[in-house]
Amino acid sequence: MLTKQNKLDIYGLLCGNFPKNKPIPTKETLSFLEDNGLSYQEFGYKNGLALLKDLKEFLTIGNPQSKSTDESQTYLHDYVLKDLPLPVKAKKNKRMGKSHPEKTKPLPQKKAEEKKNAPSPLPKADKSELGKTILPILRQANYKVGEEYPLATLSKSLADKNISCHKLGYAKMKSVFALLKDYFQIRNVDMKGVSQPWVKILPAFVEKTEDRPVIQKKEKGIPITQKKVTSKKEETKKEGPTPTKGADAIGQEADFYVPDKLLFSIKEMASLGLDNDSIVKLLHDDYRKAVSDHATERRPEGHVFPLSFLNRNGSGLIGAIRKSDAKMKYAYYLSFVGEDKEKPKDYLRMMVHFDDYEESIASLARLARKESWCYHNSRDKDIILKIYLQYTFYRLYSQGKILVDKSSGFVSFNTGLVTPEYDSIYGVMIVNQSEAIKEDYLFQGFTVAGSQGIGKVIVEHFSPLPEKATYVDNPAELFPEKDMQIHTDFHHILLDNVDRIPLSFLSNVTTSFPECKKIVDMIEKEKNDFRIDRLYASLKEKIEKNDFLYSLLRAALENSIDKGVAMLHDDYRKFLPSFFPTRNVLSFMVPLTFGTNKDKVEAVLLIEKTPSGNYQGQTILTLKQCYVNARLIAPLDNTYLSAEKIED
Repeated sequence: MLTKQNKLDIYGLLCGNFPKNKPIPTKETLSFLEDNGLSYQEFGYKNGLALLKDLKEFLTIGNPQSKSTDESQTYLHDYVLKDLPLPVKAKKNKRMGKSHPEKTKPLPQKKAEEKKNAPSPLPKADKSELGKTILPILRQANYKVGEEYPLATLSKSLADKNISCHKLGYAKMKSVFALLKDYFQIRNVDMKGVSQPWVKILPAFVEKTEDRPVIQKKEKGIPITQKKVTSKKEETKKEGPTPTKGADAIGQEADFYVPDKLLFSIKEMASLGLDNDSIVKLLHDDYRKAVSDHATERRPEGHVFPLSFLNRNGSGLIGAIRKSDAKMKYAYYLSFVGEDKEKPKDYLRMMVHFDDYEESIASLARLARKESWCYHNSRDKDIILKIYLQYTFYRLYSQGKILVDKSSGFVSFNTGLVTPEYDSIYGVMIVNQSEAIKEDYLFQGFTVAGSQGIGKVIVEHFSPLPEKATYVDNPAELFPEKDMQIHTDFHHILLDNVDRIPLSFLSNVTTSFPECKKIVDMIEKEKNDFRIDRLYASLKEKIEKNDFLYSLLRAALENSIDKGVAMLHDDYRKFLPSFFPTRNVLSFMVPLTFGTNKDKVEAVLLIEKTPSGNYQGQTILTLKQCYVNARLIAPLDNTYLSAEKIED
């Protein structure tokens, strides 16, 4: 908590910038303190409002009972210091570790000493000296040309090197950046009713000289670490592809945004016992350490880095950072937290011993409400149910919802399925005591609570009963926004995933391109998977080289997407959510129709909602590829996803 001196310092800082006995928006007060490096977390307060309430000797909050600052006002009191002069200017305080007020009228015995130790301010008109002082520091911090940053962020980079506006001879850091208009452009941004200065980095900031680092090209929209080139010989040695491992995404500052839904997922996955702010700080610390250890890796999901905390099941976790939408106020955001693997592990088979796995699955199919558990022409009549149960068990394990009664040794989980009477179906196991069996649990059967046999075991040993796996914390997330905007990665869809586009559609579009049409016809007739892959690779190459064909395919696909969105607006029930267990991401599917059969859905566009509120069209999926992930959320009765009509 704040000491008496801390309070005096903060009061002096506020008085030097705000009028007394007049209403000041509390949001603006808190924002000002944050811009000056005064963090409520550092002093042990749960929020900034709690810190202000502890300054009751110096200020009053208009509505002290309020937990929100939306309409709150702050009033600074008249306060007479008996022992110390009133501070008004900011100076570095080693105790607080942040900026705090400096005394305007030092005590007589300290005047000579403070004057002797005070830094010599730079002349205001000397732009050259000013630039030489702060530009090298900011260049080393890897700020990017054309991007905007909060003034407080740049000020912190300078403060970390013991450079403040007062040492430079200015009352505010904003004046420093305004003077260097060749390098920076300042504008005020309204953030929830509070005006805050943001600084845009201009091209002159990275002007090439022997003493300045050279900004390298960006790869896939993610900036690469700036490196200093000292000679042509050294530059020649560095030619070649940029390595992915150890690539630095945003520098040591780790200034990325963490969406609320990922904070919720982290609390479900890991037993951290921390509040949101502490989790965000931990994520930033983990990223900085990964950069320092060269442990970051560029992947399709973003810049991936290892996390210091584990899943509830003891397995390691990773995070991924992506570049934000251009109109957002933060440059990057955390896009994923989860286990590092391509597919969810089959924890069900790894942990549970079945005497007869096939019969156990068949018994679950008989007990559950009638549903299609295989595709058309599937060899395995329960293939969908097996994958569904694997993914569900994986999710339950990640959420810590597989319950163990230590006294009896019974174990149970909720399958998420129901009987025709809509009673929940549970799996029952016992802890393995035999060294001859490697799995942790021995499967006993599927049942409903209270039924004869193992059904009574659940009621006797578990209260509350095992919960279902959850995929959202707010049901409203399962529905589209009325005016959603979709931004699609067409290059990824038309080239990397051309094999997921219906052949009838490709055949129609390539009619005027004989070489491509011939390849499509060959794919339709080919039965060998290896040769089909080679044909698709050849088709991709030709599409990539033919701008006109690519434009036609894109226009046709855009038309299909527009129609799919219109279908969703006409009937919201067609807006099906989908969950990917390994990425811990909720996605949505836009139905796509092609060719002459305009009412037949042949594929889906997978979209994800970004923190900005837009929807990113990530990829195209066949109906089989998306079926089980959609089934995890809810049954798919009376939807365009009909297992019986999907070819295996």
